[in-house]
Amino acid sequence: MSRKGIITTYDGRKNAPLGKYQFPPNEGSFAGTLVYRAWHQKSSCLICYFDTDNGEHYMLLAWNNHNYNPSKSDVSFADDVINGSRWKCEFSVAKGGSISWLTAEEIASEV
Repeated sequence: MSRKGIITTYDGRKNAPLGKYQFPPNEGSFAGTLVYRAWHQKSSCLICYFDTDNGEHYMLLAWNNHNYNPSKSDVSFADDVINGSRWKCEFSVAKGGSISWLTAEEIASEV
């Protein structure tokens, strides 16, 4: 499967409103729509951008050592998903205070 829909260039990042996205402030979960995916400019990770059902704009990191999937899920956000799909994501606070993406489960789109 191709890695279609992932932002790979400076112009792509510049043209998408990625600045409105932030890491979740603490551990928990959300349901939302995957809006963008972009390769990190300096690390081997994929940044996934979600618009949550409660109006928040969150980003989570999928690392290469996990095949670009959350640490406790098998779905690759580089290969197995499309932008516009809906997900329930769980995350925790890792040592040092960073957010660690634990799980992602696809949920039905709202009609």
